[in-house]
Amino acid sequence: MANGIDREVAFAEDARGGRGECVVQSESNRALDRTEDPAWPDQRYAWFVVIVLFLGSVLSFMDRQIIALLVADIKADLGLNDFEIGLLQGPPFGIFYAVMSVPLALLADRGNRRNLIVAGMTFWSLATAACGLAGSFWHLFLARIGVGSGEACLSPCAYSMISDLFRQRLLPLAMSVFTMGNLSGVGLAMIVGGAIIGWARALGGLQVPIVGDVAPWQLAFLLIGLPGVLLAVVVRLLREPVRRGHATPESASLAAFGKFVLAHRRTFATLFASFTMLVLVAYGNFAWVPSFFMRRFGWSASEAGAMYGMVVAIAGTGGALIGGWLASHLAGRGHVDAPYRATMLMSLPLAPLAVCVFVLAPDADWALAWFVPYQICSAAPAGLAATAMMTITPNPMRAKISSAYLFFSNFLGLSIGAAAVGFLTHNVFADDGKVGLSLLVVNLVGAPLAVLAILGGMRSYRESVTAMRT
Repeated sequence: MANGIDREVAFAEDARGGRGECVVQSESNRALDRTEDPAWPDQRYAWFVVIVLFLGSVLSFMDRQIIALLVADIKADLGLNDFEIGLLQGPPFGIFYAVMSVPLALLADRGNRRNLIVAGMTFWSLATAACGLAGSFWHLFLARIGVGSGEACLSPCAYSMISDLFRQRLLPLAMSVFTMGNLSGVGLAMIVGGAIIGWARALGGLQVPIVGDVAPWQLAFLLIGLPGVLLAVVVRLLREPVRRGHATPESASLAAFGKFVLAHRRTFATLFASFTMLVLVAYGNFAWVPSFFMRRFGWSASEAGAMYGMVVAIAGTGGALIGGWLASHLAGRGHVDAPYRATMLMSLPLAPLAVCVFVLAPDADWALAWFVPYQICSAAPAGLAATAMMTITPNPMRAKISSAYLFFSNFLGLSIGAAAVGFLTHNVFADDGKVGLSLLVVNLVGAPLAVLAILGGMRSYRESVTAMRT
């Protein structure tokens, strides 16, 4: 599928490989006074950049999700309830992630994306470590704001950079590899965090120079956060990719962006709505499934972290690859709505599988066994939202459309998902042991709404793709 507005597609022979390659020229880009695109970079270096950005994604999700494994410890030390924990996991991170993604995307479409990532990565890593110094709800709340604000830079900048490094035929795979970092990060947060907590508890307390005595949950934040500062140094050594389809200031303006989005308003409205619902469900699960296993089946934090982390890291990564493969397979069969269609097909089983995991499973082994196919289906759309957006968005607007998507998906999905589960457990069921029912409600509402939004948007998405090709 081709990127851009009002594109004319011609086929030229690849001089080096003798392959027919799609050369795209945009009517709108002709007005941008741009010269011919530069040669593609060495693909070995391009994949190295993707791996570094993948590691950044891993660390970002470790930093934001480690709190899910520390619920019991934080509640005991700070005297909090489930709703307050849900608020810490969702709104301070999600709202500021969403709000900060807007100005950062404007900078990314005009400035140096690598340097933005370096600054953001350093900031969110230090903010994660600051969570380990918190002694009250509000201290932890402010530190979580810092984590969300810093992490807002990564995805818009990475999506834009990767789009300038790979030809169209390799772009979906590169995007999928980068977004797999989300799932790997959640899994590693559980595995590493659980190991750190078990180690710290075995020590019976630990004293850190300058900081003083720290609780096991505080030590987890400190150790998880600081490696990001080292990775920021590696990112600084990367080269800023040459932009393809260089634009005049007018083409990168908010007015041009608004005109583009308005022309495809139904496509973007349904795309944002469907994936926001899936984000809401996913973050509700990320935040509370470890607590579900600990409360219902008596697992320790280390056990829950190890088992849940392995499922998310392995089944989740596999699911993301399956989603990318399915979309490519459907595209090869002529379905121009392949990202939407693949997302719908993989989302249909989520609600019934959630019933099996959270209600019908008689023991932990069965719950974990059912959670494997659930996680595969849940993770399948991981790279498809970015693929769908980059496919129909011209270069000067890619970071902005990514930011718009991240604004809605995080402002609503991330902020509400974790808080909704905590609210239902504390205020509706009034029993911490019924967190599984709260998770079930969120799944039974969010997943079907996502499917309905996809069904409502498939036709308009096909029309948008067709418009890009004519």
